[in-house]
Amino acid sequence: MNSRAARALGVWFALTVVAAAAVAAINFVGVRDGFEVEARTLHRVVSQRADQHDAHLTSLAAVLTSPDRSFTTLSAVAEAVLRFYPRITAIDVVGLAPLPNLVFTTRELQPGRPGIDGLAATAANLSAGQAVVLAEPNGAEAYHLVKRLPEATAPAGVLVMTVDARRLIEPEGDLPVGTNLALREPSGREIVHVGEATSSGGLLPNLDFEKPLGSRSQPLLLRVARQPGFGELLPPVAVALVAAVTGIGVFLAGLVLRERRAAREARERASFHEHQARLAHAMRVNTVGEMASGIAHELTQPLTAILSRSQAGLRLARSPSPDRDEIIGALDANVRFAKRAGDILARLRAYVSNSGPRSEPASLNQLVGNVAELMQGDLERRGIALDLDLDPGDPVCVVDRVSVEQVVHNLVRNAADAVEVLPQERRTVTITTTAGGDMAVIAVRDRGPGIPAVDLPRLFEPFFTTKPGGMGLGLPLCERIVEAFGGRITAANAPEGGAVFTIRLPRLGDQRKEAAE
Repeated sequence: MNSRAARALGVWFALTVVAAAAVAAINFVGVRDGFEVEARTLHRVVSQRADQHDAHLTSLAAVLTSPDRSFTTLSAVAEAVLRFYPRITAIDVVGLAPLPNLVFTTRELQPGRPGIDGLAATAANLSAGQAVVLAEPNGAEAYHLVKRLPEATAPAGVLVMTVDARRLIEPEGDLPVGTNLALREPSGREIVHVGEATSSGGLLPNLDFEKPLGSRSQPLLLRVARQPGFGELLPPVAVALVAAVTGIGVFLAGLVLRERRAAREARERASFHEHQARLAHAMRVNTVGEMASGIAHELTQPLTAILSRSQAGLRLARSPSPDRDEIIGALDANVRFAKRAGDILARLRAYVSNSGPRSEPASLNQLVGNVAELMQGDLERRGIALDLDLDPGDPVCVVDRVSVEQVVHNLVRNAADAVEVLPQERRTVTITTTAGGDMAVIAVRDRGPGIPAVDLPRLFEPFFTTKPGGMGLGLPLCERIVEAFGGRITAANAPEGGAVFTIRLPRLGDQRKEAAE
């Protein structure tokens, strides 16, 4: 996996985690609100049930305070209450004088009612009509609602209703898995607990609701608690959707960034090529200045020949008996020399022009010949011999003629600079053209001191130069021109001495060559 793919994967993972956390937070808010609604609904239901207990106690007390005080009526009312409200498990009437005694009960075992003394002691401190809650002394999940009766109801002194706390807090519908309920006395003593206790300090926060019941006589604390599950906050479908959306987002962002990067690189390449073209043109113009004397020498020869032939033709024309054939021969020679001068100027104009590259089939022998003609005068002035060893097969490549001529010219000029200070017998530069397989080769060889081994790997680096005052841009420019046509340029030291620069270009096949011609 490359660094770019690893970076994209890391960004996708980070975005997925952030998005999943956001989804979990949103779902948590929904779960919390739903829990709050469920807990408040249950609290309201339990408070209503507690209020029903007060109403039943009031009804039972009314029976006992009636003139006839019939225990038969009391028994009927109590049985009805027990039948319709299963959470009320027993109703007792306890007398206080002279000693605590069980006056009435709905229990099967009437005598020996446990806890009568405690009930009587608690009731003795109550005023008539006052009711309090007492927890079951044996730890059962129940409590007693004790109400003091008026003195007029003697021998009945206390009315006791026993309530099953588990049934009291039982919800009317199903609560989410993991919900636990608890009912406690105001003192904090727990009467009943339903479900497993929630753990604190976990990764997910607990949902907790605690509020006293709305009954004045039974101000018990109802607590509802639960811990949301990971499946509620991050359902598998939501996780898959988040991963897919973030993956698509990262992919699209990568495409946009890649396109922007490609556009920026294209602009940079265009700017570089434009700068490269200006530099190449400047180098060609500078080269023309260096070749000025050689070009002048090249033009002097045809112009001198034209002048002499024109003077000879003029004399023939003025003679009493002009020779027509000699005059035609002089004019033919003028035409040939004029064409030669025109060819020299055309090559110079093409070399100096700043027109863009135009690829077309071009003869490498002709390219080398053009460079040789342009540089011949300058090389002769410097006492340097230029030898051409051209392939008879005349290899053809699809290139921009002027650009490749510039490369060959630059290599020949570098070779000439290398041998200029050497003895006359070593002032030789050789240009060779060959063809082999799918490639055509131009080699420029000199007999100079060669290239130091330490400098060979850096020859084509921009701004690297071994010439005093050199800019180090010529060879990098040559390399880019050659590579633009699918070729390659290399440098090496010849075994017999001197440096060899080799240009390899894709060769145009024989059939395509014939079609181009």
